[in-house]
Amino acid sequence: MGVIVTVIDDSDRVGIAASVTRIGELYMTSVANMVANVLGFLATYTPPPPSPADVLAYSLSHGRLSAPPMPAAGTTKMSKLNVLDHGNTSGLQIGTDWVSTGSFARFQSEFARLTPKFESGAYVHLAHCEAGMNIRLMEMFADTFGVPVVAGRGLTNPVYRANTGNYVRVYPARAGSRPASDTFFWGPSSQ
Repeated sequence: MGVIVTVIDDSDRVGIAASVTRIGELYMTSVANMVANVLGFLATYTPPPPSPADVLAYSLSHGRLSAPPMPAAGTTKMSKLNVLDHGNTSGLQIGTDWVSTGSFARFQSEFARLTPKFESGAYVHLAHCEAGMNIRLMEMFADTFGVPVVAGRGLTNPVYRANTGNYVRVYPARAGSRPASDTFFWGPSSQ
C-alpha cells in the first residue's frame, strides 16, 4: 500500500494555517524544490510496522504465526499526492513558480520525475483555489503524472480541507483517447 504525501508552500499565512493542521507534510519553494523534496522523502521512507490486526490476518491466511513482509526503505510508492498553494482559473502556484497552460512545458520534465513514483490507482489532488476550472491544465498534469488529477472548482480552505465548488477529476489520455472527466460534490478522501 502506498503512502500519502502532502506538500505545502508555507511562505504565507494560508500555507502556515495549512501546515499547522497536518502532520508529516513536506514543504516547497518551487517546482524543482517540490519534486526534490518528494523524491527525497520517498527514497528514505520506511512503512510503519504492521498492526496486530495485520499480523493476525496475515497469519490466518498463511496458516502460521508470522508478520507480513515489510517493503525495503525507498520502495514505497505514492497512493496520493496533495499539493497545496494558491491558484485561480488561469493557473496555480507551486512555491514561487506560476504553472499555467502557457508555462507548463517549462516544468513538465521536472514533474515527470514523479511519474514512476505513483502506485496503481493513485491520484494527485491540486488543493489550489479554482484549479478545477482549468481542465486543460489538469489534463497536462494528468498526462505527465500518468494518474488522475482532482481539483476543486471553487475557493479552497486548507484548514478545513474543503472547496466551495464541486470537485472535478481528470484522467490521463490512454491510447489516443481520454476518459471523460467526472464531477462530484465531496472532495478526495481525507488528508
